[in-house]
Amino acid sequence: MDINITFTEDKTAQNGLRNSLLRLKSTRVEIGLPSSAPARSRWLLALHEHGAPGAHIPARPLIRPALAKAETQAGIRQGLLAACEAAAAGDPDGIRAGFESARQAGVDGIHASIDAGLSPGNAPLTIHGGWIRNFTSGKPVHVEGKGFDKPLYATGELYHSFRFEVK
Repeated sequence: MDINITFTEDKTAQNGLRNSLLRLKSTRVEIGLPSSAPARSRWLLALHEHGAPGAHIPARPLIRPALAKAETQAGIRQGLLAACEAAAAGDPDGIRAGFESARQAGVDGIHASIDAGLSPGNAPLTIHGGWIRNFTSGKPVHVEGKGFDKPLYATGELYHSFRFEVK
C-alpha cells in the first residue's frame, strides 16, 4: 500500500518553520558560571570542584552531581522539549522561552544542591575557628570560625554567580 502525504502550508509558513528549526539547531544553553562571572567566583568553583589538598580543602564536586540529579534533568528535559515543540510550531519566542526554562531548571538544581549541603562539610576549624600556622611564614594566625557547617554559605558569592547563557 502506498501512502501519499501532501503539505498544504504556504511558502511563508514553510520558511518560518525552517527558520525556527535552524534556530533550534544553532542554539545552546550553558548552565554554570558564564565567562562574564567574576574571576574570584571562577576560582572558588575550581577550588570546590577539585579541592586543594595542600591547604586541607577537600574536593566538593558541585556542577556535574547537581545536573545529574533526576529532578534537575527532568526540568531541563521539559524546557528543551518545549523549545522543540515551539520550533515545530514556528514560534521563535517559544523556542527562547523553552531554553530559558531549561537553564532555570539547571541553575535551580545547582542552588538546591548547595542548599542541601555539600559533602564533606566544613572542618571543625572552619566552623569554630582557632589557631593555624601560616604556610609561608610559619607564624601562628587566628582564624575566625563561620559558626555553621555549610560550604559555600559564608558570603553567597559563588551561589549568586551561577547564571545561564542561551547562545
